[in-house]
Amino acid sequence: MAEIEAGVDATADPVRKARYAQALAAVRHEYAGRIAPIGEPEAAAYLSTHKALKSAGTGIDPPDALITATALANGWTVVTRNIKHLARTGALVINPWEQLV
Repeated sequence: MAEIEAGVDATADPVRKARYAQALAAVRHEYAGRIAPIGEPEAAAYLSTHKALKSAGTGIDPPDALITATALANGWTVVTRNIKHLARTGALVINPWEQLV
């Protein structure tokens, strides 16, 4: 949710920004109770992912690291088009537009 909110906040056009904010509010309402929180297990997985990638000489954007850390901590699969950045975290990552699920 934070990554989507950052995208809304970064939108320069006020009309588009308002429309995106309204859509985000609708998603929050529709998925209330099903949005994964960031707790201690997720934070530990985030730190582990960050350290491993940093020591390998590659970085990762914090939102991407939080998404994969949440998946790792909970045994979930990340479904995204952003395979390039997320697959190197150790999380199971699939692109449903390229792979059969």
